[in-house]
Amino acid sequence: MSNYNYYKPEFGLSIGSKWTKTIMVLIIANVSVFIIQLLFSTINSHWGTSIVNVLPEGMVGEDIVHQIGLGVDRFTSLFYLYPPYAIGKLWLWQFITYTFLHSIHDPWHIVINMLALWMFGSEVERAMGTKKFLTMYFTAGVFAGIFCCIFTPNNPILGASGAIFAVEIAFAMFFPNTTVIFFIFPIKAKYLIMIFVGITIFNCLMPAGGNVAHFAHLGGLLYGFLFVRYEPKFSNLLISWQIQQQEKEYKKEEELKRQVDQLLDKVNREGMKNLTRKERAFLRNASKQYRKTQNKT
Repeated sequence: MSNYNYYKPEFGLSIGSKWTKTIMVLIIANVSVFIIQLLFSTINSHWGTSIVNVLPEGMVGEDIVHQIGLGVDRFTSLFYLYPPYAIGKLWLWQFITYTFLHSIHDPWHIVINMLALWMFGSEVERAMGTKKFLTMYFTAGVFAGIFCCIFTPNNPILGASGAIFAVEIAFAMFFPNTTVIFFIFPIKAKYLIMIFVGITIFNCLMPAGGNVAHFAHLGGLLYGFLFVRYEPKFSNLLISWQIQQQEKEYKKEEELKRQVDQLLDKVNREGMKNLTRKERAFLRNASKQYRKTQNKT
């Protein structure tokens, strides 16, 4: 965490701060997709599309009830995350697209997610930088989806909760003593995230039914913690490796230049006809390599 730019949040006892353009775009994108879901659901209900034609193969009984709760229109069933399709049919886009979909039957689903993104996202982005924030946000969504595929392989999921839980734990790690409002109660961020972690683990161990993807929440929390803790170390290793590769390329170029200079000196002394076939081939290859390097630059 020490490698991130130190940033002090702009708010203390509050529920949020001035949002960034990135957070604004993410919220607009989620709300826009939610509106599209509503339109497709309305069209689906008016046209009377059969549930059998929309539900994934093999879904019966409680699975059908669960599916109806999420929404059965073709748009949702194409872009939410359903493991037998995402993995079995290689619909890999679902690992990203499901994070932009929300339950049309429970408006609080998108309201709470977007409120949490607004509350914590801007400060985390300012602390990490936009590029790393977006990297964490989307990879956390993918990781949360994979987590669900492992532990609940037959349940379709949708929602940005996994990615947002990663943002929340990142906020608590950056600003543990910042006071935020939880419902109507002021509480420090580090204690709030402890409550979230405890509730999430309990719900994963003792599932009470319903349509909440608790394993997505747990996956997001775990990934956010690992990303904030270890990403700077990984970045430093990557930068160090890149520097080593650049040094190797530089040494290789210097050695090539030295050999070419030796051969050119021989040409000046003895003439081109005195070069061996191997030496002439070496000069031709060196010339081609030089032209390729020039074209790249």
